[in-house]
Amino acid sequence: MLSRLFFLILLFGLLPLSEAVASDEQGGFLTFWPLVDYRSSPQVDYRSFHTLGPFVKYEKKAVETEFALRPLFYRAADQQGASLSEFLYPLASLKKAPDQTSFQLLKLIDFDFGTTEQGSNNEFTAFPLVFYGQTEDHGDYFAFFPFGGKILGRLWRDEIRFTLFPLYSQTRKGTTTTTNLLWPFLSRIQGEDETGMAFWPLFGHSRKTGVYRKQFCLWPVFFRQDLNLDAETPTRLRAVFPFYISEESAEISSRTLLWPFFSHHVNHAKGYDEWNFPMPLLRVTRGEYSHGNRFLPLYADEYVGSNRKRWFLWPIYKIEETHTEILDRRRDRVLLFLYSDLEEKLKEDAAPYKKRVALWPLFSYQKVKDVSDFHLLALMEPFFPENRALERNWSPLWRLYQHKWDDSGNSVSTLLWNLYWKEVRGDDLAMEVFPLFTYSNETGKGSDLSFLKGLFRYRRAGSETRINLLYLPWSISWGSEQSPAASL
Repeated sequence: MLSRLFFLILLFGLLPLSEAVASDEQGGFLTFWPLVDYRSSPQVDYRSFHTLGPFVKYEKKAVETEFALRPLFYRAADQQGASLSEFLYPLASLKKAPDQTSFQLLKLIDFDFGTTEQGSNNEFTAFPLVFYGQTEDHGDYFAFFPFGGKILGRLWRDEIRFTLFPLYSQTRKGTTTTTNLLWPFLSRIQGEDETGMAFWPLFGHSRKTGVYRKQFCLWPVFFRQDLNLDAETPTRLRAVFPFYISEESAEISSRTLLWPFFSHHVNHAKGYDEWNFPMPLLRVTRGEYSHGNRFLPLYADEYVGSNRKRWFLWPIYKIEETHTEILDRRRDRVLLFLYSDLEEKLKEDAAPYKKRVALWPLFSYQKVKDVSDFHLLALMEPFFPENRALERNWSPLWRLYQHKWDDSGNSVSTLLWNLYWKEVRGDDLAMEVFPLFTYSNETGKGSDLSFLKGLFRYRRAGSETRINLLYLPWSISWGSEQSPAASL
């Protein structure tokens, strides 16, 4: 009995608005919270449908369509065949283009197939087990870890070969080839004017004529390196770790005693001295490029180039500033992410280009150029403030209240996923407090006021007035050329 009563209320509540949406070529809206929220604007080829609040969404904007079943699935596509699908973000995602397809699962399983002209790598990875790919210069490659195979252009190496890893492996980067037996214990280095070997961790050495020389013994206790011998500023490293470490070049002089307790660094190129005792808690820096004091957790104030950082009672309060010829940027933070206030301003502008304020987990506010957004609650946005995938898949689920506006006076507000909503566009206004009343006033269309989804509905357009009662589709009208009469 109750279900039938609910169905009748739903039916009669939707009838008047469905008539308006279907018959009005200028667009409109149809709502019955939280089951139905439909809006259209034919002028810009826009339609949207939401049901169950933030959980289900369908939206069409010109050639683009979006569908979301939050937080399980999201898909965006256009008429050219390009699409993006996300599955329980950040678990997995799938991207498609006319000549390219790519997929990733937690960055451990991913494939990217298509034409190189479209930017495809033609690769498949099930990290760390399976590696497959195609290259234009060296053909296909395949590896099944740890049994064997070949990998090209991956993992920061030009080529990797292995058999029953760690029994045997070989890597190549440029002209340097490193062969490993029982990695990392036995290795041999070969290359153009280059040779070396290591019996780790006991001893090892390698050298390339005119480029570098490296030696270690009882790694990491004793090591010495001469680097960049073919450059204008060769570097000399010596260490008996952790007792003494030194680095010497034309640009840098560094000494460390009982690492990490005492160190002194001189940067000749940038003109500053730095003392640490111990790193990173106590630091004093003096010079042109870098200058400051750090006495954590009490206080820190340091300049590095155009950047300045200040701490007060770490981690309670931190200030980060950047000042360049183009941009001024400042970010204030309390307890890292509890509260954050960011402002970016171009030198040529009086007002900030970007403003972002967040108090976790209560709210976040952002203004970019002349568009502002305010959200209540903000569970993840303070940690990932510009993550568009988070915005698509998760943020709508906990945003109890949202307000968006621009400097021209246009605004959109919603509470509890459109239980209350209000839109202002120029001189046009539309709002609803479900199920109490709905009101709209649009230029060229007149005003429309409805109580209890059509129990009483009043409409006025120009000199014509229409009234509907008791959810009936028939209306009483007057003020038109016809005499007052009951009409559809």
